[in-house]
Amino acid sequence: MMRILIAGGVAAGASAAAKARRTNEDAEIIIFEKGKYVSFANCGLPYFIGGEVPELDDLLLVTVKLFQERFRIEVRLEHEVVNIDPAGKTILVAHGGVVTRESYDKLILATGCAPVIPPVPGAELPEVHTVSTITDAQSIAGELDGAQKQVVVVGGGFIGVETAECLAKRGVPTTLVEAQAHVLTNFDPDMVAPVERQLKRLGVKLRLKKGLSGITGSGKVEGVTLEDGTAIAADMVIMAVGMRPVMSLAKEAGLALGPDGGILTDDRMQTSQPDIYAAGDITDSLDLVTGRQARNPLAGSANKQGRTAGACAAGGELSYRGAQGTAIVRVGEITIARTGLGEAAAREAGLNCFVSYTSTRNHASFYPNAQYMILKLVVEEQTGRLLGAQAVGREGVDKRIDVLAAAVYARMSVFDLEQLDLAYAPPFSAARDPVLMAGMAAANIVRGVNRSVTTAQLRELQKDDSYQIIDVRRSDEFLCGGIRGAVNIPIDQLRERVGELDRSKKYILYCSEGYRSYLAGRLLTLLGYDAANLSGGYRAYTMDV
Repeated sequence: MMRILIAGGVAAGASAAAKARRTNEDAEIIIFEKGKYVSFANCGLPYFIGGEVPELDDLLLVTVKLFQERFRIEVRLEHEVVNIDPAGKTILVAHGGVVTRESYDKLILATGCAPVIPPVPGAELPEVHTVSTITDAQSIAGELDGAQKQVVVVGGGFIGVETAECLAKRGVPTTLVEAQAHVLTNFDPDMVAPVERQLKRLGVKLRLKKGLSGITGSGKVEGVTLEDGTAIAADMVIMAVGMRPVMSLAKEAGLALGPDGGILTDDRMQTSQPDIYAAGDITDSLDLVTGRQARNPLAGSANKQGRTAGACAAGGELSYRGAQGTAIVRVGEITIARTGLGEAAAREAGLNCFVSYTSTRNHASFYPNAQYMILKLVVEEQTGRLLGAQAVGREGVDKRIDVLAAAVYARMSVFDLEQLDLAYAPPFSAARDPVLMAGMAAANIVRGVNRSVTTAQLRELQKDDSYQIIDVRRSDEFLCGGIRGAVNIPIDQLRERVGELDRSKKYILYCSEGYRSYLAGRLLTLLGYDAANLSGGYRAYTMDV
Protein backbone atom coordinates (compact mmCIF):
# COMPACT_ATOMS: atom_id res chain seq x y z
CA MET A 1 0.00 0.00 0.00
CA MET A 2 1.34 3.43 -0.95
CA ARG A 3 1.92 5.70 2.05
CA ILE A 4 1.55 9.44 1.41
CA LEU A 5 2.53 11.82 4.21
CA ILE A 6 1.70 15.51 4.11
CA ALA A 7 3.43 18.15 6.23
CA GLY A 8 0.94 20.99 6.69
CA GLY A 9 -2.83 20.90 6.53
CA VAL A 10 -4.20 24.28 5.55
CA ALA A 11 -4.77 25.40 1.92
CA ALA A 12 -2.18 23.44 -0.06
CA GLY A 13 -1.91 20.44 2.31
CA ALA A 14 -5.64 19.88 2.61
CA SER A 15 -6.12 20.20 -1.16
CA ALA A 16 -3.29 17.76 -1.74
CA ALA A 17 -4.76 15.20 0.64
CA ALA A 18 -8.26 15.31 -0.85
CA LYS A 19 -6.97 15.08 -4.41
CA ALA A 20 -4.64 12.22 -3.51
CA ARG A 21 -7.62 10.29 -2.18
CA ARG A 22 -9.67 11.01 -5.31
CA THR A 23 -6.73 9.69 -7.32
CA ASN A 24 -5.88 6.61 -5.27
CA GLU A 25 -8.48 4.86 -3.09
CA ASP A 26 -5.98 2.38 -1.64
CA ALA A 27 -3.25 4.75 -0.44
CA GLU A 28 -2.71 5.50 3.24
CA ILE A 29 -2.81 9.30 3.59
CA ILE A 30 -1.80 11.15 6.75
CA ILE A 31 -1.74 14.92 7.34
CA PHE A 32 0.59 16.27 10.04
CA GLU A 33 -0.52 19.76 11.10
CA LYS A 34 1.39 21.57 13.85
CA GLY A 35 -1.56 23.83 14.68
CA LYS A 36 -4.86 23.09 16.40
CA TYR A 37 -6.97 23.31 13.22
CA VAL A 38 -6.85 21.86 9.73
CA SER A 39 -8.20 23.23 6.45
CA PHE A 40 -9.40 26.63 7.61
CA ALA A 41 -9.98 29.80 5.58
CA ASN A 42 -7.14 32.00 6.82
CA CYS A 43 -8.12 34.73 4.34
CA GLY A 44 -11.38 35.01 6.27
CA LEU A 45 -9.75 35.76 9.63
CA PRO A 46 -10.03 39.58 9.40
CA TYR A 47 -13.75 39.26 8.68
CA PHE A 48 -14.28 37.13 11.78
CA ILE A 49 -12.40 39.72 13.83
CA GLY A 50 -14.63 42.42 12.35
CA GLY A 51 -17.82 40.45 12.98
CA GLU A 52 -18.85 39.98 9.33
CA VAL A 53 -18.25 36.25 9.68
CA PRO A 54 -20.26 35.60 12.85
CA GLU A 55 -19.10 32.11 13.80
CA LEU A 56 -15.56 30.79 13.89
CA ASP A 57 -16.83 27.39 12.73
CA ASP A 58 -17.79 29.07 9.43
CA LEU A 59 -14.06 29.29 8.66
CA LEU A 60 -13.46 25.55 9.15
CA LEU A 61 -13.67 24.18 5.63
CA VAL A 62 -13.04 20.49 6.32
CA THR A 63 -12.86 19.13 9.87
CA VAL A 64 -10.77 16.25 11.18
CA LYS A 65 -13.94 14.17 11.45
CA LEU A 66 -14.96 14.90 7.87
CA PHE A 67 -11.48 14.04 6.57
CA GLN A 68 -11.76 10.68 8.28
CA GLU A 69 -15.37 9.83 7.47
CA ARG A 70 -15.60 11.11 3.91
CA PHE A 71 -12.04 10.65 2.65
CA ARG A 72 -10.48 8.09 5.02
CA ILE A 73 -7.63 10.52 5.57
CA GLU A 74 -5.99 10.61 9.00
CA VAL A 75 -5.26 14.05 10.44
CA ARG A 76 -2.83 14.45 13.33
CA LEU A 77 -3.15 17.89 14.87
CA GLU A 78 -0.38 19.52 16.91
CA HIS A 79 2.11 17.23 15.17
CA GLU A 80 5.08 19.05 13.66
CA VAL A 81 7.41 17.52 11.08
CA VAL A 82 10.88 18.48 12.29
CA ASN A 83 13.20 16.53 10.00
CA ILE A 84 13.29 14.74 6.64
CA ASP A 85 15.63 11.93 5.66
CA PRO A 86 15.27 11.74 1.86
CA ALA A 87 17.67 8.79 1.57
CA GLY A 88 15.79 6.72 4.13
CA LYS A 89 12.42 8.14 3.09
CA THR A 90 11.43 8.94 6.67
CA ILE A 91 10.40 12.00 8.65
CA LEU A 92 10.63 12.87 12.33
CA VAL A 93 7.43 14.15 13.92
CA ALA A 94 7.24 15.99 17.26
CA HIS A 95 4.12 15.83 19.42
CA GLY A 96 3.77 16.50 23.14
CA GLY A 97 7.51 16.33 23.72
CA VAL A 98 7.81 12.97 21.95
CA VAL A 99 9.51 12.52 18.58
CA THR A 100 8.56 9.59 16.36
CA ARG A 101 9.83 8.40 12.99
CA GLU A 102 7.40 7.84 10.11
CA SER A 103 8.21 6.27 6.75
CA TYR A 104 6.77 7.42 3.45
CA ASP A 105 6.53 6.43 -0.17
CA LYS A 106 5.65 9.98 -1.17
CA LEU A 107 5.97 13.14 0.90
CA ILE A 108 4.22 16.45 0.24
CA LEU A 109 5.55 19.59 1.89
CA ALA A 110 2.91 22.27 2.47
CA THR A 111 4.25 24.04 5.54
CA GLY A 112 3.19 27.49 4.35
CA CYS A 113 4.32 30.72 5.94
CA ALA A 114 4.81 32.09 9.42
CA PRO A 115 4.07 35.73 10.30
CA VAL A 116 7.05 38.06 10.60
CA ILE A 117 7.46 39.65 14.03
CA PRO A 118 9.78 42.68 13.87
CA PRO A 119 12.55 42.44 16.48
CA VAL A 120 11.49 45.54 18.39
CA PRO A 121 11.20 46.14 22.14
CA GLY A 122 7.82 45.10 23.53
CA ALA A 123 7.00 42.60 20.78
CA GLU A 124 6.62 39.90 23.44
CA LEU A 125 3.77 41.66 25.29
CA PRO A 126 0.54 39.63 25.47
CA GLU A 127 -1.59 42.17 23.57
CA VAL A 128 0.66 41.89 20.48
CA HIS A 129 -1.00 39.63 17.92
CA THR A 130 -0.69 38.34 14.39
CA VAL A 131 -3.52 37.34 12.04
CA SER A 132 -2.42 33.93 10.83
CA THR A 133 -4.38 31.20 12.60
CA ILE A 134 -7.79 30.49 14.09
CA THR A 135 -6.23 30.88 17.54
CA ASP A 136 -4.97 34.37 16.58
CA ALA A 137 -8.45 35.44 15.50
CA GLN A 138 -10.04 34.02 18.66
CA SER A 139 -7.58 35.91 20.86
CA ILE A 140 -8.09 39.24 19.09
CA ALA A 141 -11.88 38.97 18.98
CA GLY A 142 -11.97 37.89 22.62
CA GLU A 143 -9.96 40.90 23.76
CA LEU A 144 -12.15 43.27 21.74
CA ASP A 145 -15.48 41.91 22.99
CA GLY A 146 -17.03 44.32 25.46
CA ALA A 147 -13.87 46.39 25.78
CA GLN A 148 -12.83 49.83 24.57
CA LYS A 149 -9.55 49.27 22.77
CA GLN A 150 -7.28 51.41 20.64
CA VAL A 151 -5.55 49.23 18.07
CA VAL A 152 -2.43 49.83 15.99
CA VAL A 153 -2.08 47.64 12.91
CA VAL A 154 1.51 47.44 11.69
CA GLY A 155 1.81 46.71 7.98
CA GLY A 156 -0.24 47.86 5.00
CA GLY A 157 -0.38 44.67 2.92
CA PHE A 158 -3.51 42.63 2.24
CA ILE A 159 -3.99 41.36 5.80
CA GLY A 160 -3.10 44.69 7.42
CA VAL A 161 -5.48 46.71 5.24
CA GLU A 162 -8.31 44.18 5.56
CA THR A 163 -7.87 43.98 9.33
CA ALA A 164 -7.79 47.77 9.69
CA GLU A 165 -10.95 48.07 7.59
CA CYS A 166 -12.78 45.41 9.60
CA LEU A 167 -11.76 46.96 12.94
CA ALA A 168 -12.86 50.43 11.81
CA LYS A 169 -16.24 49.11 10.65
CA ARG A 170 -16.60 47.46 14.05
CA GLY A 171 -16.09 50.87 15.66
CA VAL A 172 -12.60 50.21 17.03
CA PRO A 173 -10.27 53.26 16.93
CA THR A 174 -7.55 52.06 14.55
CA THR A 175 -4.19 53.38 13.33
CA LEU A 176 -2.43 51.74 10.39
CA VAL A 177 1.36 52.05 10.32
CA GLU A 178 3.22 51.37 7.06
CA ALA A 179 6.94 51.95 6.52
CA GLN A 180 6.53 52.50 2.77
CA ALA A 181 4.99 55.56 1.12
CA HIS A 182 1.75 53.73 0.29
CA VAL A 183 -0.33 50.80 1.47
CA LEU A 184 -0.71 47.71 -0.76
CA THR A 185 2.78 47.97 -2.23
CA ASN A 186 2.14 45.12 -4.68
CA PHE A 187 -0.15 47.56 -6.53
CA ASP A 188 1.10 50.54 -8.50
CA PRO A 189 1.22 53.61 -6.19
CA ASP A 190 -1.18 55.69 -8.29
CA MET A 191 -3.90 53.04 -8.07
CA VAL A 192 -4.00 52.86 -4.27
CA ALA A 193 -4.89 56.53 -3.70
CA PRO A 194 -8.67 55.76 -3.53
CA VAL A 195 -7.96 52.99 -1.01
CA GLU A 196 -6.07 55.34 1.28
CA ARG A 197 -8.83 57.94 1.02
CA GLN A 198 -11.41 55.28 1.87
CA LEU A 199 -9.45 54.12 4.91
CA LYS A 200 -9.41 57.69 6.19
CA ARG A 201 -13.16 58.02 5.58
CA LEU A 202 -13.68 54.89 7.66
CA GLY A 203 -11.78 56.57 10.48
CA VAL A 204 -8.47 54.74 10.14
CA LYS A 205 -5.49 56.97 10.92
CA LEU A 206 -2.71 56.37 8.40
CA ARG A 207 0.93 56.71 9.37
CA LEU A 208 2.88 56.20 6.15
CA LYS A 209 6.64 56.28 5.61
CA LYS A 210 7.03 55.57 9.32
CA GLY A 211 8.34 52.22 10.52
CA LEU A 212 7.78 50.73 13.96
CA SER A 213 10.63 51.17 16.43
CA GLY A 214 9.09 49.80 19.60
CA ILE A 215 6.04 48.86 21.66
CA THR A 216 5.71 50.54 25.03
CA GLY A 217 4.12 49.31 28.20
CA SER A 218 4.88 47.59 31.49
CA GLY A 219 3.34 44.14 31.45
CA LYS A 220 0.77 45.18 28.86
CA VAL A 221 0.66 47.26 25.68
CA GLU A 222 0.26 51.00 26.29
CA GLY A 223 1.44 52.38 22.95
CA VAL A 224 3.88 52.23 20.08
CA THR A 225 6.78 54.39 19.00
CA LEU A 226 7.64 55.02 15.35
CA GLU A 227 11.07 55.51 13.83
CA ASP A 228 10.63 59.29 13.71
CA GLY A 229 9.81 59.39 17.43
CA THR A 230 6.03 59.61 17.02
CA ALA A 231 4.19 58.03 19.98
CA ILE A 232 0.75 56.48 19.48
CA ALA A 233 -1.45 55.31 22.34
CA ALA A 234 -2.64 51.71 21.96
CA ASP A 235 -4.10 48.84 23.94
CA MET A 236 -3.45 46.25 21.24
CA VAL A 237 -0.95 45.85 18.39
CA ILE A 238 -1.61 43.63 15.39
CA MET A 239 1.50 42.70 13.42
CA ALA A 240 0.82 42.34 9.69
CA VAL A 241 4.22 43.21 8.26
CA GLY A 242 4.45 40.09 6.14
CA MET A 243 4.75 36.33 6.03
CA ARG A 244 7.96 34.33 5.77
CA PRO A 245 7.95 30.87 4.10
CA VAL A 246 8.79 28.02 6.47
CA MET A 247 11.86 26.66 4.69
CA SER A 248 13.87 24.86 7.37
CA LEU A 249 12.74 21.34 6.37
CA ALA A 250 13.46 21.93 2.70
CA LYS A 251 16.90 23.38 3.36
CA GLU A 252 17.93 20.62 5.76
CA ALA A 253 16.75 18.01 3.25
CA GLY A 254 18.89 19.63 0.55
CA LEU A 255 16.01 20.43 -1.79
CA ALA A 256 16.90 22.77 -4.65
CA LEU A 257 15.66 26.33 -4.18
CA GLY A 258 14.48 28.78 -6.81
CA PRO A 259 15.50 32.40 -7.48
CA ASP A 260 12.94 33.77 -5.00
CA GLY A 261 14.11 31.40 -2.27
CA GLY A 262 11.19 29.00 -2.47
CA ILE A 263 11.43 25.28 -3.17
CA LEU A 264 12.07 24.74 -6.87
CA THR A 265 9.33 22.59 -8.41
CA ASP A 266 8.39 21.36 -11.86
CA ASP A 267 4.90 21.47 -13.33
CA ARG A 268 3.98 18.34 -11.32
CA MET A 269 5.06 20.11 -8.11
CA GLN A 270 7.91 17.60 -7.82
CA THR A 271 11.05 18.82 -6.09
CA SER A 272 14.67 17.91 -6.78
CA GLN A 273 13.99 14.75 -4.71
CA PRO A 274 11.68 12.60 -6.88
CA ASP A 275 9.56 11.29 -3.98
CA ILE A 276 9.08 14.70 -2.38
CA TYR A 277 6.52 17.20 -3.65
CA ALA A 278 5.88 20.75 -2.47
CA ALA A 279 2.96 23.13 -2.76
CA GLY A 280 1.80 26.53 -1.60
CA ASP A 281 3.66 29.53 -0.23
CA ILE A 282 6.97 27.68 0.14
CA THR A 283 7.42 27.04 -3.59
CA ASP A 284 8.93 28.84 -6.55
CA SER A 285 6.92 28.09 -9.68
CA LEU A 286 6.39 29.51 -13.14
CA ASP A 287 5.35 33.14 -13.54
CA LEU A 288 3.03 33.02 -16.55
CA VAL A 289 3.92 36.52 -17.76
CA THR A 290 7.70 36.59 -17.44
CA GLY A 291 8.34 32.86 -17.88
CA ARG A 292 10.62 32.92 -14.82
CA GLN A 293 10.44 31.02 -11.55
CA ALA A 294 8.97 33.06 -8.73
CA ARG A 295 7.09 32.77 -5.44
CA ASN A 296 3.40 33.58 -5.61
CA PRO A 297 2.03 33.27 -2.05
CA LEU A 298 -1.71 33.49 -2.69
CA ALA A 299 -4.53 31.14 -1.69
CA GLY A 300 -5.66 30.38 -5.23
CA SER A 301 -2.21 29.25 -6.28
CA ALA A 302 -1.75 27.20 -3.10
CA ASN A 303 -4.97 25.27 -3.74
CA LYS A 304 -4.11 24.52 -7.37
CA GLN A 305 -0.57 23.51 -6.48
CA GLY A 306 -1.81 21.26 -3.68
CA ARG A 307 -4.30 19.61 -6.03
CA THR A 308 -1.52 18.95 -8.53
CA ALA A 309 0.91 17.62 -5.91
CA GLY A 310 -1.73 15.31 -4.45
CA ALA A 311 -2.67 13.85 -7.81
CA CYS A 312 0.92 13.24 -8.91
CA ALA A 313 2.09 11.87 -5.56
CA ALA A 314 -0.80 9.37 -5.64
CA GLY A 315 0.16 8.10 -9.09
CA GLY A 316 -1.95 10.35 -11.30
CA GLU A 317 -0.98 12.95 -13.86
CA LEU A 318 -1.78 16.62 -13.46
CA SER A 319 0.21 19.75 -14.21
CA TYR A 320 0.32 23.18 -12.64
CA ARG A 321 0.82 25.77 -15.35
CA GLY A 322 1.84 28.74 -13.23
CA ALA A 323 0.53 31.94 -11.67
CA GLN A 324 0.16 35.60 -12.51
CA GLY A 325 -0.60 37.14 -9.12
CA THR A 326 -4.31 37.87 -9.49
CA ALA A 327 -5.63 39.45 -6.28
CA ILE A 328 -8.46 41.62 -5.01
CA VAL A 329 -9.11 43.66 -1.85
CA ARG A 330 -12.21 45.43 -0.53
CA VAL A 331 -11.81 48.55 1.59
CA GLY A 332 -15.13 50.07 2.59
CA GLU A 333 -16.91 51.07 -0.62
CA ILE A 334 -13.76 50.68 -2.73
CA THR A 335 -12.48 47.54 -4.43
CA ILE A 336 -8.99 47.30 -5.89
CA ALA A 337 -7.74 44.34 -7.93
CA ARG A 338 -4.80 43.28 -10.05
CA THR A 339 -3.49 40.58 -12.35
CA GLY A 340 -0.18 40.03 -14.11
CA LEU A 341 2.59 42.61 -13.95
CA GLY A 342 2.35 46.13 -12.62
CA GLU A 343 4.08 48.97 -14.42
CA ALA A 344 7.30 48.91 -12.37
CA ALA A 345 7.49 45.10 -12.34
CA ALA A 346 7.15 44.95 -16.14
CA ARG A 347 10.02 47.39 -16.63
CA GLU A 348 12.15 45.57 -14.04
CA ALA A 349 11.55 42.38 -16.05
CA GLY A 350 13.06 44.13 -19.08
CA LEU A 351 9.82 44.33 -21.03
CA ASN A 352 9.23 47.28 -23.35
CA CYS A 353 5.78 48.44 -22.35
CA PHE A 354 3.40 51.34 -22.01
CA VAL A 355 0.42 51.93 -19.74
CA SER A 356 -3.08 53.01 -20.66
CA TYR A 357 -5.82 54.25 -18.33
CA THR A 358 -9.56 54.34 -18.89
CA SER A 359 -12.26 55.85 -16.68
CA THR A 360 -15.61 54.20 -17.31
CA ARG A 361 -18.81 53.26 -15.48
CA ASN A 362 -19.65 49.78 -14.31
CA HIS A 363 -22.93 49.70 -16.24
CA ALA A 364 -24.95 51.86 -18.62
CA SER A 365 -24.77 55.50 -17.55
CA PHE A 366 -28.52 55.98 -17.96
CA TYR A 367 -29.29 53.09 -15.58
CA PRO A 368 -29.46 54.18 -11.91
CA ASN A 369 -26.42 54.12 -9.64
CA ALA A 370 -23.73 53.78 -12.30
CA GLN A 371 -20.32 53.94 -10.60
CA TYR A 372 -16.95 54.89 -12.04
CA MET A 373 -13.97 52.59 -12.15
CA ILE A 374 -10.45 53.16 -13.43
CA LEU A 375 -8.63 50.46 -15.35
CA LYS A 376 -4.89 50.50 -15.94
CA LEU A 377 -3.42 48.20 -18.57
CA VAL A 378 0.27 47.35 -18.90
CA VAL A 379 0.88 46.53 -22.56
CA GLU A 380 3.87 45.28 -24.56
CA GLU A 381 4.79 48.02 -27.00
CA GLN A 382 5.36 46.18 -30.27
CA THR A 383 2.88 43.31 -29.98
CA GLY A 384 0.11 44.84 -27.90
CA ARG A 385 0.20 41.79 -25.61
CA LEU A 386 -1.52 42.39 -22.28
CA LEU A 387 1.11 42.02 -19.54
CA GLY A 388 -1.01 43.05 -16.59
CA ALA A 389 -3.95 45.09 -15.39
CA GLN A 390 -5.17 46.87 -12.27
CA ALA A 391 -8.61 48.21 -11.48
CA VAL A 392 -10.13 50.33 -8.74
CA GLY A 393 -13.74 51.37 -8.25
CA ARG A 394 -16.95 50.87 -6.29
CA GLU A 395 -18.86 48.27 -8.32
CA GLY A 396 -17.98 45.65 -10.93
CA VAL A 397 -14.22 45.60 -10.38
CA ASP A 398 -14.20 41.85 -9.65
CA LYS A 399 -15.92 41.02 -12.93
CA ARG A 400 -13.49 43.07 -15.01
CA ILE A 401 -10.31 41.86 -13.34
CA ASP A 402 -11.38 38.25 -13.88
CA VAL A 403 -11.90 38.90 -17.60
CA LEU A 404 -8.50 40.59 -17.76
CA ALA A 405 -6.90 37.73 -15.79
CA ALA A 406 -8.21 35.28 -18.38
CA ALA A 407 -6.81 37.52 -21.12
CA VAL A 408 -3.35 37.60 -19.50
CA TYR A 409 -3.45 33.83 -19.03
CA ALA A 410 -4.34 33.33 -22.72
CA ARG A 411 -1.58 35.76 -23.79
CA MET A 412 -4.16 37.96 -25.51
CA SER A 413 -3.34 41.32 -27.00
CA VAL A 414 -5.29 44.53 -26.62
CA PHE A 415 -6.57 43.88 -30.16
CA ASP A 416 -8.22 40.77 -28.76
CA LEU A 417 -9.64 42.74 -25.83
CA GLU A 418 -11.45 45.22 -28.04
CA GLN A 419 -13.12 42.34 -29.90
CA LEU A 420 -14.34 40.32 -26.90
CA ASP A 421 -18.03 39.39 -26.96
CA LEU A 422 -19.13 40.28 -23.43
CA ALA A 423 -22.60 40.25 -21.91
CA TYR A 424 -24.58 43.49 -22.07
CA ALA A 425 -27.76 44.65 -20.42
CA PRO A 426 -28.13 48.09 -18.76
CA PRO A 427 -28.06 46.81 -15.14
CA PHE A 428 -24.83 44.89 -15.73
CA SER A 429 -22.66 46.71 -18.24
CA ALA A 430 -22.59 49.16 -21.12
CA ALA A 431 -22.67 48.18 -24.78
CA ARG A 432 -18.98 48.99 -24.64
CA ASP A 433 -17.94 47.25 -21.45
CA PRO A 434 -15.07 48.80 -19.44
CA VAL A 435 -12.83 45.94 -20.62
CA LEU A 436 -13.70 46.69 -24.26
CA MET A 437 -13.07 50.40 -23.74
CA ALA A 438 -9.72 49.66 -22.12
CA GLY A 439 -8.81 47.41 -25.06
CA MET A 440 -9.86 50.02 -27.61
CA ALA A 441 -7.89 52.82 -25.94
CA ALA A 442 -4.73 50.72 -25.67
CA ALA A 443 -5.10 49.30 -29.19
CA ASN A 444 -5.35 52.85 -30.57
CA ILE A 445 -2.04 53.66 -28.88
CA VAL A 446 -0.34 50.66 -30.49
CA ARG A 447 -1.82 51.60 -33.88
CA GLY A 448 -0.59 55.17 -33.50
CA VAL A 449 -4.13 56.50 -33.77
CA ASN A 450 -4.05 57.96 -30.28
CA ARG A 451 -1.02 59.61 -28.76
CA SER A 452 -1.38 59.63 -25.01
CA VAL A 453 0.48 60.72 -21.92
CA THR A 454 0.01 59.42 -18.40
CA THR A 455 -0.47 61.57 -15.32
CA ALA A 456 3.15 60.94 -14.31
CA GLN A 457 4.38 62.05 -17.74
CA LEU A 458 2.10 65.11 -17.68
CA ARG A 459 3.58 66.28 -14.39
CA GLU A 460 7.03 66.21 -15.97
CA LEU A 461 5.86 67.96 -19.16
CA GLN A 462 4.27 70.75 -17.11
CA LYS A 463 7.82 71.95 -16.47
CA ASP A 464 8.37 72.40 -20.24
CA ASP A 465 7.17 75.75 -21.65
CA SER A 466 6.72 74.27 -25.12
CA TYR A 467 3.64 72.36 -23.90
CA GLN A 468 0.16 73.80 -23.41
CA ILE A 469 -2.61 71.93 -21.59
CA ILE A 470 -6.14 72.30 -22.94
CA ASP A 471 -9.22 71.29 -20.96
CA VAL A 472 -11.93 70.37 -23.47
CA ARG A 473 -14.71 69.93 -20.91
CA ARG A 474 -17.66 72.30 -20.66
CA SER A 475 -16.91 75.60 -18.95
CA ASP A 476 -19.05 74.66 -15.93
CA GLU A 477 -17.00 71.49 -15.45
CA PHE A 478 -13.77 73.44 -15.76
CA LEU A 479 -14.89 75.91 -13.07
CA CYS A 480 -15.32 73.01 -10.63
CA GLY A 481 -11.60 72.19 -10.79
CA GLY A 482 -8.93 71.36 -13.32
CA ILE A 483 -5.24 70.88 -13.97
CA ARG A 484 -2.91 73.74 -13.14
CA GLY A 485 -2.09 75.90 -16.18
CA ALA A 486 -4.83 74.48 -18.38
CA VAL A 487 -6.79 76.61 -20.85
CA ASN A 488 -10.46 75.77 -21.29
CA ILE A 489 -11.65 75.30 -24.88
CA PRO A 490 -14.76 73.09 -24.85
CA ILE A 491 -14.62 70.43 -27.54
CA ASP A 492 -17.74 71.69 -29.25
CA GLN A 493 -16.02 75.08 -29.75
CA LEU A 494 -12.63 73.68 -30.77
CA ARG A 495 -13.09 73.82 -34.55
CA GLU A 496 -14.19 77.45 -34.42
CA ARG A 497 -11.39 78.45 -32.01
CA VAL A 498 -8.53 76.46 -33.49
CA GLY A 499 -7.05 79.69 -34.80
CA GLU A 500 -6.24 80.65 -31.20
CA LEU A 501 -3.68 77.84 -31.04
CA ASP A 502 0.02 78.41 -31.64
CA ARG A 503 1.40 75.85 -34.10
CA SER A 504 4.81 76.06 -32.44
CA LYS A 505 3.33 74.63 -29.25
CA LYS A 506 2.66 71.02 -28.30
CA TYR A 507 -0.75 70.33 -26.85
CA ILE A 508 -1.96 67.95 -24.17
CA LEU A 509 -5.73 67.62 -24.02
CA TYR A 510 -7.92 66.25 -21.28
CA CYS A 511 -11.57 65.85 -20.33
CA SER A 512 -13.31 64.02 -17.53
CA GLU A 513 -12.80 60.46 -18.74
CA GLY A 514 -10.55 60.71 -21.82
CA TYR A 515 -13.09 60.23 -24.62
CA ARG A 516 -13.79 63.87 -25.54
CA SER A 517 -10.10 64.69 -25.37
CA TYR A 518 -9.37 61.70 -27.62
CA LEU A 519 -11.76 63.20 -30.19
CA ALA A 520 -10.15 66.61 -29.76
CA GLY A 521 -6.70 65.09 -30.18
CA ARG A 522 -7.74 63.40 -33.41
CA LEU A 523 -9.11 66.70 -34.72
CA LEU A 524 -5.96 68.67 -33.92
CA THR A 525 -3.70 65.93 -35.27
CA LEU A 526 -5.60 65.87 -38.57
CA LEU A 527 -5.23 69.64 -38.75
CA GLY A 528 -1.46 69.33 -38.35
CA TYR A 529 -1.04 70.15 -34.66
CA ASP A 530 1.16 68.22 -32.22
CA ALA A 531 -1.48 66.88 -29.85
CA ALA A 532 -1.66 64.15 -27.22
CA ASN A 533 -4.45 62.92 -24.94
CA LEU A 534 -4.23 62.54 -21.15
CA SER A 535 -4.82 58.82 -20.61
CA GLY A 536 -7.93 58.25 -18.49
CA GLY A 537 -8.76 61.93 -18.27
CA TYR A 538 -9.19 64.07 -15.18
CA ARG A 539 -10.63 61.16 -13.20
CA ALA A 540 -7.41 59.17 -13.66
CA TYR A 541 -5.42 62.32 -12.84
CA THR A 542 -7.25 62.67 -9.51
CA MET A 543 -8.03 58.94 -9.10
CA ASP A 544 -11.63 59.93 -8.43
CA VAL A 545 -13.90 56.90 -8.13
